[in-house]
Amino acid sequence: MSDSPPPSLTLQPIGIVHSPWKDKHSAPRQPAEARDVVGSIEFYEHVHPEHSLEDLAGWSHIWVIFWFHLNVGFRPRVQAPRSPQKRGLFATRSPYRPNPLGLSLLRLDRVDGRVLHVRDVDILDATPVLDVKPYVPYSDAAIDAQSGWLQGDGGQGDLAAPRA
Repeated sequence: MSDSPPPSLTLQPIGIVHSPWKDKHSAPRQPAEARDVVGSIEFYEHVHPEHSLEDLAGWSHIWVIFWFHLNVGFRPRVQAPRSPQKRGLFATRSPYRPNPLGLSLLRLDRVDGRVLHVRDVDILDATPVLDVKPYVPYSDAAIDAQSGWLQGDGGQGDLAAPRA
């Protein structure tokens, strides 16, 4: 295996997020903190939304893959919100990544032309969207999942209930 990375990739956004979160400091740090926050995803014409969004309206939830467009650089060790010590980047959800990709599970309220109306939005306004996929409960839910370094609270991770 070579120590040098393969050639770079080129990605083109398929749409843009519209949300109430205008800056990094006001946005929720976990999806649970964005419960019922409404927003939308507007698709660009080059993805032919009149066809590519067909059949999506029947899904209750969608995965949204996006670009952390305001983050520059990455940190191999980061201070996670619920950790007393720095952690390895890939054991956290830090937005400071070598490829600043984000992944959010959003509730889909409706499809209106080239716009998805969504809820539980934890993504900044004007964020580029790279892909959208339906959430498939029987294959996406991992009932035996482990919570790594968050495991100390009886197996639930510490994601559901922030510490006081």
